[in-house]
Amino acid sequence: MKAIIPVAGYGTRLMPHTERYQKTLLPIAGKPALDFILEPLFNSGINEIVFIVGHLKEQVIDHMKKYDGKFSFIEQKERLGLGHAVLTGLANTNEPVLVQLGDTIFKLNYDEFCSSSENVIGVIEVDDPSRFGVVELKDGKVLNFYEKHPNPPSNLAISGLYYFTNEGQLKSAIEKLIKNEIKTNNEYQITDALQIMVKRGENFGVFPTPNYFDIGVPEAILYSNRKLLISNHKKFTLSKFNEPVFIGENCVIENSIIGPYVTIMNDCIVKNSKIEDSIILENSKIINHQIINKIAANDGNDFC
Repeated sequence: MKAIIPVAGYGTRLMPHTERYQKTLLPIAGKPALDFILEPLFNSGINEIVFIVGHLKEQVIDHMKKYDGKFSFIEQKERLGLGHAVLTGLANTNEPVLVQLGDTIFKLNYDEFCSSSENVIGVIEVDDPSRFGVVELKDGKVLNFYEKHPNPPSNLAISGLYYFTNEGQLKSAIEKLIKNEIKTNNEYQITDALQIMVKRGENFGVFPTPNYFDIGVPEAILYSNRKLLISNHKKFTLSKFNEPVFIGENCVIENSIIGPYVTIMNDCIVKNSKIEDSIILENSKIINHQIINKIAANDGNDFC
């Protein structure tokens, strides 16, 4: 089965770091976030992946050279919304297809998620559903989809994982969306295409995704780092470590307090500093700093 992963966005909410890194390659718990997305897919036997690329596309292409699989990279030359992005990776086939957003990590059984005879949408309960695409259910089936509705009928938000039993039907729905200029917030949204499919009589079920990690904004990345982090580092004298802490290769740590919940990537120097609940990007030099609840780089003054 094919999977489509859109990774074309600029990641403006993660500036200035996304000027140098494709958003999905920012590290969490010691490795690029994209690896956390890919590993469960590979474990379930999904190794045909279409990446929808754009900003810093070369980084994604180069990163995938370390994996074996059937990978293709399609550039979304215009940023016209998620629906448009997904459309660029779809073909006119009757085969099933999985779509996973490039800024979401899931810890779940993909074999179970993709085992249904009907379309499946990953969902999670949220406090403010007006910020999300949501589903309205009746007897366990999706009655309607809404994209960022001011008064949503439920608190079941779409979490960014979709299984479609027929790739061509999804393609047809998005093409109708674009042909009829149906936009939400001036973009072609996949949620609106799903509503077209429902009105055509296609069935959708939902799949709870409580172990869901958003990596689209700084606070979400740091939350994911806390939840996924496993201690892994050599000993450094004259410094104190409050686990869990990950420290990459070729690092120097002197006279500092590190942790808890800290990831320090390769080739970093940290001296006379305190770092807590933070991610330090590679090749950074942190001296005489206190960094708490930040994603930091360079001399510690580049952060978000």
